Amino acid sequence: MVQFKNFSRSRRALLKILTSVALLTFTDRAWGATRPPIACTRLGQKVIYRGKKYTCIKVNKKLVWDKGVPLPIASSKPSTPPSATATPTSSLTNTPKESPGAHSNSPSAPPSKTRIFFAKSTDIPSFGTVVINGKDQLERPLSVAFTRFGSTLIALEAFCTHAGCIVRPNGKELTCPCHYSVFDPESGKPGNPSQQGAYPLTRLDVVEEGGAIYLWV
Repeated sequence: MVQFKNFSRSRRALLKILTSVALLTFTDRAWGATRPPIACTRLGQKVIYRGKKYTCIKVNKKLVWDKGVPLPIASSKPSTPPSATATPTSSLTNTPKESPGAHSNSPSAPPSKTRIFFAKSTDIPSFGTVVINGKDQLERPLSVAFTRFGSTLIALEAFCTHAGCIVRPNGKELTCPCHYSVFDPESGKPGNPSQQGAYPLTRLDVVEEGGAIYLWV
């Protein structure tokens, strides 16, 4: 009789153990099918996996993930169409922009000149032509043919345009002693277009103030 009772107790204990094992196996399979792949290590731990939020819970003294709560799907609203009264990006009344190269062909401003003292007023006769040798603003030799008639004073570079020889007054003309070219002392133009050095002499800006002759070079 005692042996039968012990056998019954052993049988019930075995059935209880088998039931618990079966329940745990079923639970693991049920949860393992959809649970997150990471381990659940802390009660209340939360994780998002495949569109659901899972919470770590305790089942049979074991921490497992619950079934998960689906996350709300954000509704995609169509973008607001542009207003029919929106201000256009460009207006017909806009001032046209100037092209970057609009003024590329504009003549550049002339270089600034330097005013230098060159001679005294008494060095030039009241009527006639004289050649005076001096220096420019850079201390280079400069010969100038001055012609005065009345209140008018004209200054020309005295270098012949043929070979650079210094011209000399000869009556009403300027003559080159090297190759006999002839120039007008007022305009600087060559007297004979077919002559050598048939280019006019360079005219200089001249001003007379306080008994002094100044050149702008």
